[in-house]
Parts: sequence; structure tokens; C-alpha cells
Amino acid sequence: MRKIIYLLDQLYLSFLLVLPNIYTFNRLRGRYYKYKGCDIHPQSSIGANVRIQGRIKLGRGSSLAQNCSLSGFDAGIFIGDNVMIAPNCVLVAFNHGYDDLTIPMSMQKNEESPINIADDVWISANCTITKGVNIGKGAIIAANSCVVKDVSEYSIVGGVPAKIIGNRIKKQ
Repeated sequence: MRKIIYLLDQLYLSFLLVLPNIYTFNRLRGRYYKYKGCDIHPQSSIGANVRIQGRIKLGRGSSLAQNCSLSGFDAGIFIGDNVMIAPNCVLVAFNHGYDDLTIPMSMQKNEESPINIADDVWISANCTITKGVNIGKGAIIAANSCVVKDVSEYSIVGGVPAKIIGNRIKKQ
């Protein structure tokens, strides 16, 4: 019986993932992930083909564009209010263990640490956010960046690895 329920759940998820990227279907995807245990605000939006695993919080007015992948596992990914995450972004709150040379990396314990994204953040297309990163309020992450360190409030960062390239606060 469990196998049938799992199969039906996976079929339903597959159906939700391929629905068009319009308002009604984006909310329907949010309800599905909320049912699966994620903390998804009803006024947030989840685009087509977004994959979510583990502990996730998505705040009010926040959006995940198509083809994003969020892997929170036990540590979690916590996204504030009015956060825009553009297409093809990857947020992963763990890293594979690799310290013990006597054990294959695929068999070593994962190292987990939460990702925290404050309110009013814009993460541009094709970015990767790694475990343990905190992104401050109002920050902008430039397209194709890999963020491996904390980003301060209102900073603009870009590159691989991401470095500060500007600031949103106007100098007087």
C-alpha cells in the first residue's frame, strides 16, 4: 500500500512540475510543498519545475522562478519576505564529506549548515548558494555567481566565488 501511495504522490508531483508557469499553478505547487512539511507562505510563488527537498521556509511575497533546486535537508533553507530567486538557481544546505581518504566520498557523512536569506533580496539567474551562507537584507546576487561566504546588507556581489562589486546605499 505504501508503494502505491508513494507512486501516486510522485505522479502528482510530476504533474505539478510541468504545469505552466502562471499564478494559479504557482500557488498550487506551494500548497503541495506545504503539505509535504515545508513552511510556504500562501502569498509566495513557486515556478514550474522547481525541486524542493528537506526543511524549507519561504516568506510572504517571495518567489522561486522555474528550474530552481532547493535542498535544505535537516539544516534548512530560510527565505525571508519579498525575495526574488530567478531561474536555474541552486541552494544547497549541505556539502559531501571528503576528509577521510579511506572511505569513498559518496559514503561519508554530509556536513550541513543552514542558509539564511533576509527580506528584499534578489538572487539573479543561474546562481549557487552554498551551505552556511547568510545573505543580508536588500542584497543583490549577480547572475552566474557562486556564493560561499556571507553577504552583508544592501551589498551587490558577483563572480565565482562571489565578491562585493557594489552597494545599494547611495553615498552622500
